[in-house]
Amino acid sequence: MKTKLTLKVVGLIGVLALISAGYCFWLMTIPLSYDWVPVVVIGFVVSIGVFVISLISSFIVLIRLRRSCRPSHALQIRPTI
Repeated sequence: MKTKLTLKVVGLIGVLALISAGYCFWLMTIPLSYDWVPVVVIGFVVSIGVFVISLISSFIVLIRLRRSCRPSHALQIRPTI
C-alpha cells in the first residue's frame, strides 16, 4: 500500500474514532437504562484506543513519507588523493 493512501486511511479511521468517542461521551451525559451503560463505556474506551493507535500510526507513516522524499546519498563522489 502506498504511503499517502495509508496516511489517508489512517486519518479517516482516526476521525471516525474521534466522532464515535464524542458520541459515546454525549450518551454518558443523558439518562440511560442500566443495560446500556456498560456498552457506552466500553464503546468510549475502545474508540479512544482506536484513535490513539491511529495517531501513532499516522506519525509512523509521516516519518516514512518524509524519509522517502529525501534524495539518497549513495551517489556521493569522493575525491581521490
